Amino acid sequence: MAMEIYGENNEPLIRIVNSPVVELVCAVHLLMDASHGQYESKWTEEVLSGFKPEDLKALNTVKQFSADGMNILNLILESGILTSIPEFIGYIERLDLLDFYYFLLNEEVEKLKIYKAFTDKKERYSIKEKVKWEVQERELMDFFEFPEKIRKDTVNTYKRVYTNDFMAKLERYKGKMEAGIRYVESLIGKDNVESILEKISGRPRKLFSGFREYYIIPSYFISPEKSLRIYSGNRIYAVFDCRLARDKGEALLEELSAILKVIDDKSRMEILRILMNNKSYGKALSDMVGISTPTVSHHLDILKNAGFIKEEKIRNIKYFYADKEKLKKVMDDMNKYFFEEE
Repeated sequence: MAMEIYGENNEPLIRIVNSPVVELVCAVHLLMDASHGQYESKWTEEVLSGFKPEDLKALNTVKQFSADGMNILNLILESGILTSIPEFIGYIERLDLLDFYYFLLNEEVEKLKIYKAFTDKKERYSIKEKVKWEVQERELMDFFEFPEKIRKDTVNTYKRVYTNDFMAKLERYKGKMEAGIRYVESLIGKDNVESILEKISGRPRKLFSGFREYYIIPSYFISPEKSLRIYSGNRIYAVFDCRLARDKGEALLEELSAILKVIDDKSRMEILRILMNNKSYGKALSDMVGISTPTVSHHLDILKNAGFIKEEKIRNIKYFYADKEKLKKVMDDMNKYFFEEE
C-alpha cells in the first residue's frame, strides 16, 4: 500500500509507503541487537539457530560497521530502491567499493581518505576517531584490508535473511504497516509535513525542514517507539515505528506477551534469578541449575537477545549479569497493565 500527495504552489511531494528493503535492513540490525526487539525474540532465535557457522561469521562482519550496520540505509536512499530486495542486493554487489565504504561510513569521511586507508594503516586510525567507531584494532585493520570480503559478507547476510521466508514474515504483518500508513494519512491536511514528522518522531521539526521530497515509511522491524531519518539533497526518508498507530493498551499487551514467552521456562527463570544477584559464567550456571553447558548457553542467548541480561568479558571468560532496570520496567508494565485503571 502506498499513497502520494502532490501539493500546489511548489509544495513538497509526500509519499507514504511500506518498504521491504528498509524492513530487511532493520531486521538484520535486530539480529545483532535483539535487546531492542523483544517483540520478535522468537523470530530472532529461529533465524539465528538456522544460521550455519559461515552465516554467523558474515553477520559478525556486519556487526563491526559504524552504527551497527544501520548506515546501509544510506544505500537505499542513494539507489532509490525501496521495494525489491533482490534488486537492492544486486545494487550492493555492483557498487564501486569506494562508494560502498563512503556510504557505509555515513558520508562522514572523504573518499580520498577511505582510498588511502585501504593501504595505509595510520589512515585507518584517523577514520576511526572521526566516526567514533567502536571496533577492536584487529577488526579495524581487517575492515580496510579486505574490502571485497566485507562486501561479500554484507551481501550474504542480507541474502540469508531474505531467503528465510522473510517476505512471508512481512506479509503476516502487512496489516500493522498499513495501519501505520493510515495513521499518517489521518494527519495529512491537518498540519504541514514537518509538524507531522515531529509528532511521529518526537524530534524537532527543524530536522525535517527544507526538503522537496518526503518518503514516510512505517516499519515493523525498527526498534519499538524509535524513528530515524535518512536524507540527501532535497530528499528525506523518515522511518517510524508502525506501532504508533496502535491503542496503548494493545501495544503494551503485545509487548508483555512477547516478554512472558521468553521467561516461560523454569531454567531461564532460575538463571535470571541467579544473575540478579551475581555475575556468573556458563559452567558455573550449569552446575547451579543442573543442566548441560550447551543448554545454558542456549538459554543465555535467548535472555540476552530479549535484553534481560548483559555480558562482560574478563580475561578469556564471558560473565553474564541481569539488567535490573529492564526487569524492573517489565514488572512496572505488568502492574500498569493489570492494576491501573483505563
